[in-house]
Amino acid sequence: MRRLGWIAAGALVAALLPGAACGSGFFDNLVLSPRAQGMGGAFVALSDDETAVFTNPAALALQSRRGAYSSYVDLYGYDFLKLGSAAAAVPTGFGTVGVGVRYLSVEYGGSDLEREYAVTAAHGFTVMQDPHSSLSFGYGLSLFGLSFPTESVGGEDLGSANAVGLDVGVLGTLRGRTRFGVFVKNINNPKMGDPNAKDLPQWFSGGVCYSPYSGVQTSIEVQKQDDEELRACGGFEFQINDYVTMRGGLQNQPNRMSAGFGARWEMLRLDYSYTSHPVLPGSHTFGLGVKF
Repeated sequence: MRRLGWIAAGALVAALLPGAACGSGFFDNLVLSPRAQGMGGAFVALSDDETAVFTNPAALALQSRRGAYSSYVDLYGYDFLKLGSAAAAVPTGFGTVGVGVRYLSVEYGGSDLEREYAVTAAHGFTVMQDPHSSLSFGYGLSLFGLSFPTESVGGEDLGSANAVGLDVGVLGTLRGRTRFGVFVKNINNPKMGDPNAKDLPQWFSGGVCYSPYSGVQTSIEVQKQDDEELRACGGFEFQINDYVTMRGGLQNQPNRMSAGFGARWEMLRLDYSYTSHPVLPGSHTFGLGVKF
């Protein structure tokens, strides 16, 4: 592999993705689920759908049905940024297996400037369960890829690179109303690039989700990336009826507000969220899922 142009890459990302979750693309843990985003990003202790592949693989153990989910993010209203994901979960005889794909591309003038992707395989299973509590564990492996098409710099080949990251998660439930979640992303400290290897960000998330009434979820969470400042976020989810759910949330670093809704009909579900930003335009996130 030819030498990866990290200096050029850094300048490109700084110019095109200012404020994007403290760095570039989903390597820095961008939230791609409209449900999670609608709750301010506080999802590590909930994560009870297919997107647990990305947010806490231990929660896959709670999936009793097969399902698939896809999302698209209109990031800051910039049409040259293409950001989305897809995930699926399948219960097995021992826990639940999930797979997911995330992608980001930067396009300008009809040319691709940068491409990022991650392919994740995860497994979550129950360690302990009794009538009042349970404990689940999960892990995931992600193949990260970064490339700069030759046309982005007038034919010069800046190269490409790959890395493999290991994620681990724990989820506990108490009396059916309280959940505790912990998720560590890239625990193996993966590096990307040759010969000047660059560390991919490591993330820690820990949170609590409490359901005071049936159909109501409240969640708080703290997140820490490497040497960055601690981020706090919180949100709620309120089920209006059998078909519609409303959501709202807050977070800092940077300070944001979010709101959204979910709609269900038989096997299908549709989600939407809007997230503000203190400097940039707001972002819209859309999701479509199916259970079968």
